[in-house]
Amino acid sequence: MSRRAAARRTFTGVLALFSVLFLGLMLWAPPLQKTDASYTDAEFAGGSGVNAVRLVPPQITGVSTCRSALLGGNIMVVTWKWTAQTAPYSGFTAAADTEWQIAGTAWQAVPTTGPDANGTYTTTFTSSLLSGLLGGLLGETFSSNVRTKAWTGWVSPTVSTLTYTKPILSTPTCTFANGS
Repeated sequence: MSRRAAARRTFTGVLALFSVLFLGLMLWAPPLQKTDASYTDAEFAGGSGVNAVRLVPPQITGVSTCRSALLGGNIMVVTWKWTAQTAPYSGFTAAADTEWQIAGTAWQAVPTTGPDANGTYTTTFTSSLLSGLLGGLLGETFSSNVRTKAWTGWVSPTVSTLTYTKPILSTPTCTFANGS
């Protein structure tokens, strides 16, 4: 017998021995233990202090000035309030947290002062702000929407609407409808 054949026999014998040992371990090994782990038990997590807020648009309280654009200057002066003086509204500022959409244009800030002692803000629509929308003897109508904007793009789902109507050769009227 050659050395090569002897080495092959030895290798085959060792392989057979390990196979028998492995098979024996598998047959006589203890069974796997059962576990109580599951994702179906009745434990629940809870907490307090989490509140959801639905933003409400500013509520228009009046229009103190509503005049023809031919006169220039302040065309409309609008007063408004937020529905509550508590959080989150108590932390809002008119410049950062209200947006107006004038005649379907992009949402923008409009010059606003306040609040006064009663929590009332005053927004002024000037002839320069409204240029291009108003200006002739012909009748004109447009609407402006106002919404509350908070933090990173969170906005009130509804708007309050201010409507300017000027009939031909007549005095304009300004009306409003508040969103909820």
